[in-house]
Order: sequence, then structure tokens, then C-alpha cells
Amino acid sequence: MNEENLILKSWLQQKKVFLENLIASCKLPTKDSVHDLRVAVKKMRSYLRLNEHFSDEDWHGSFSSIKVLFKSFGKLRDFDMSLGLCRKQERKLEISLPAFKEYLIANRSLTRRWAKRSAIDFDQQQQVFDLQFNHFDGLSPEETCGKIILLVSEKIKKVKRLKKHFQKNAHEIRKQLKDVLYWLKICPKEFSKNVVHLKNLDLCLKYLGSWQDDYIFRRKIKQYIDGLASSSEKQILNDLEKKIITDQKELLKKAEKKINEIENKKATMKVAFGAPDGS
Repeated sequence: MNEENLILKSWLQQKKVFLENLIASCKLPTKDSVHDLRVAVKKMRSYLRLNEHFSDEDWHGSFSSIKVLFKSFGKLRDFDMSLGLCRKQERKLEISLPAFKEYLIANRSLTRRWAKRSAIDFDQQQQVFDLQFNHFDGLSPEETCGKIILLVSEKIKKVKRLKKHFQKNAHEIRKQLKDVLYWLKICPKEFSKNVVHLKNLDLCLKYLGSWQDDYIFRRKIKQYIDGLASSSEKQILNDLEKKIITDQKELLKKAEKKINEIENKKATMKVAFGAPDGS
């Protein structure tokens, strides 16, 4: 391996994480193994999007089976996360939702079996794993990071446009900022620190992630209310949903504030935000 190929190095690290957690999940998908595998997939997919800017390699087809596994694990993660949020809200609001929790637990058990089967059936000899990111061979770390920073600037410009309708575009903003984070973390810290304040970026993504979790939790509540909830439980869940909507609005405000702080970095950061052209 070319030790200076920063993208290949990052790719191989995430491939290792993916395979380790895949093997563990063949025995039993746990909260940690599901989380770590899904994060590895998100990073690998982000690296492929980065590579797509420099290469004609078609990766979507060869990535499709990983996408299927990712979705299977995602369903398990959604029930696991929703159960955790339900218990948290019970403690916080001093309410009791035993039947709803049983619904979440039963579905979590079912999706865990599906996730385990998906892990067992997955072919580890995937063509996509053999990618070498050859475009970056022979480039110094400085040259690679220079290319990444130019692409990050385009991502940030897109986020600036999207945040004019922040709530409507929150999911897409999160997707774009994840690419920014994953791409910058390929680079040594001395490069990334001069482009984006990573702590603010991490906090922004944390708020957007919590907003997304609440969105999924609300969807689980709606599904349950429509099919199984008793009349007394419906009222509690309807009140809970209103509370979650309020929480989501606050999370979006916090996320937008962090994006504004990122954009307001001083003149040394202007290359990342396209300031000279007024965009």
C-alpha cells in the first residue's frame, strides 16, 4: 500500500471495522456492533463519493449488497434507539408506557433475527472492497488535502443554500456535513483545523442526529397509535409527540447556531466558504 495515499489508508481502516463487526453480528447483533458497522459503512460510502469526483469508477452497483445490510441493521438500530428514548421520556416526564415498550421490544427482537441472518448471508468477498483509490497514488498528503479542502468548500456552499429552509432540508444538511467531517478527518489535524472548527461541526451533527432520532421515534409512535394503542395510551403518546416536536425545534436552532459559528470563522477560513465570490 502507498503509505501516502490518505484515502486508501482511511478506507482500509473502515473496511477492517466493518468486517470485525460483521463477524461479531453473525453471532448476535448488539447495539455496539450495529452502531460501529453502520458508522463504518457511512464513512466508506463517503470516501466513495469523494473518489467519484476524481475517478470514473462506478461503485453504486458493487455497493448495493452493503446497502441492503446497512438497511437491515438500520431497522434494528431504530427500534433499539426508540426503546431507549421511550425509557428516557418515561423517567423525564414521569409517565408509564408498558404496552408501547412491549411493542418496541417485540419488534426489536424480530429485526435482530433478520439482521443476524443478513450478516450471515453477506458475502465478505465484495468487489467494492478491492478499490485502491489509485487517483491519489503519488500525491503527497499536502496535495491530497488541498483537493479535499476545495471539495469541502463546495459542500459548505451547498449547506449555506440549504439552510435558508433549515427544517425542510435538515436531513440533507446533515448528510452534507457528514461528508465534510469524514473528508476533513482524512487529513492531518494541521490541515483540517484551518478549514472548519471540528468541535462546532461535531456539535452540529450531534444536534442533527438527535433531531433525526426524534423523527424516527415519532414515526414509531404514529405506527403504534394507528394500530395497537388503547384510548388512554393514545392520549399520553399524543402529548409525548407534541413534546418531541418542541424538542426537535430546539435542536434545529442549536444546529443552525453552530453552522453560523462555523461560517463566521475569520479570514483564514475563507477558502472553505467561498467568501471571495460572495456566495
